[in-house]
Amino acid sequence: MKLPILITTLFSTLSLSAFSSAWAENTSHVQQLLQTLECQRCELSNANLNTRNLREAFLNAADLRGANLSGSNLFQSELVNADLRKANLERTDLRNSTLIDSNLADVKLAGANFRNSRLKYVNLTNADLRGTNFNDAELVYTNLVKVNLSNAQLRNTSLYSADLSGASLNNTDLFRADLTNANLSGADLAGADLTDAIMTGANLTGTNLCNATMPDGKTSTVGCK
Repeated sequence: MKLPILITTLFSTLSLSAFSSAWAENTSHVQQLLQTLECQRCELSNANLNTRNLREAFLNAADLRGANLSGSNLFQSELVNADLRKANLERTDLRNSTLIDSNLADVKLAGANFRNSRLKYVNLTNADLRGTNFNDAELVYTNLVKVNLSNAQLRNTSLYSADLSGASLNNTDLFRADLTNANLSGADLAGADLTDAIMTGANLTGTNLCNATMPDGKTSTVGCK
């Protein structure tokens, strides 16, 4: 009678082990990154890389899901096609970096610095971007649905065709930001600075502010059908 129980327990243990190893760092890849700063297509999920100096690193197509990169230096790095879902990038220096077709869904980015960086076709759904610096950066065609951008800095930032529907932009600095063709439907812009922001007219190809809460607290109908 005990044999079926033993087999079931063994199977469960092996299954859990296989699941864990499928989402774990490759130690040789970690060492390669730290020694050469080049680790493309590497397995770095759940790696602890906080406060590391990874300046000018090449991490294209790297698996960094759940990795801890908080406080690290990734200045002028390349993260094209990288998977960073649920990673911790709080207070990380990402100035002048390039992220194209990368997945940053549910990432912690509070206090990170993306100044002068290029982000294109990046998924930032549900990311925590409180106080993040995006000044002079490109965030074109990015998915920013329901992100928290409260107190973030987006001066002179290009948000061309970005999806910011349902996003929180309380007290966000959008001075001279380019919001052409951006979707801000249902976004909260209370207290935001939209001085000299570039926005197209209320049509199907223009900026959508339908049901967005504007800086003065009023609800916008711009873009509503």
